[in-house]
Amino acid sequence: MTTGFDFATSDATTSGVYLVAHEDLAAIDAAASDMAWLVRCVELHGCSDRSVLIRHIAAALDAPEGFGHNWPALSDVLRDLSWLPASGYVFLFDHVDGPRNAVMADFDALLDVFDEAGFAWAEREVPFWAFFAMPEDAFDMLDGGDVDG
Repeated sequence: MTTGFDFATSDATTSGVYLVAHEDLAAIDAAASDMAWLVRCVELHGCSDRSVLIRHIAAALDAPEGFGHNWPALSDVLRDLSWLPASGYVFLFDHVDGPRNAVMADFDALLDVFDEAGFAWAEREVPFWAFFAMPEDAFDMLDGGDVDG
């Protein structure tokens, strides 16, 4: 997982999880749309536990019927996405401070699931990014560069 992002890149090897400021989401959305990639916005306001968090993501994904609503099921659908064919994928997460503060272990698991999916898509040379809008004070706690999730 890395902070920062170069909007000009379309290199799938940079796929993964990025932490950004809330103000960056609109520019990322516009850049991804210009590239004709599939963009899904995931509003996390009010997500105070794992089940609500996964439900919000499943709704944004239009997850297939029978989706298991757990971390392994989310990992599986993120590595497939055959019902959402695209040349690239961008997930924009807003209001992540609620879930991040409510249950840090679940938030860390969420970051891991998206980061692992990013690696899987990079191997297929398909761009896949998840951008998590963090409050400014969260960046003060980060040590720059790579962040272990």
